[in-house]
Amino acid sequence: MKYFLIILTSLAVLWGCSPVGTQMRAWKGAPLDELIIRAGAPSSVSADMGGYRLYHWYEDRGAVYTYGGMVNLSCDRTIGVDDDDVIISVDWRGNCIAPADSPWERTNDMQNTENTGVSQ
Repeated sequence: MKYFLIILTSLAVLWGCSPVGTQMRAWKGAPLDELIIRAGAPSSVSADMGGYRLYHWYEDRGAVYTYGGMVNLSCDRTIGVDDDDVIISVDWRGNCIAPADSPWERTNDMQNTENTGVSQ
């Protein structure tokens, strides 16, 4: 039981500090249109029990070989928006990757446009 708690705690810390988490959290407060321009159209749209719309992006990169054997890389990103199409929640499942040139990377020029109200 002790080892299980150590592993669980380690995973929680890693999840909170992951590059994917950093990329995803940067979208909170951004307009949905900005994300769609950057990442493309969602795979599907649904609603939660509170009536907010949830946009899903599913990505399957297939199997890759690692030191531990074959691993299927897949990721399901979920973005929640309010009635004004502003991103209010982010979540992801799977083994998402976060390269610096990812379409999920919110660039500084996008954030500066939001803060200044100037369109580029």
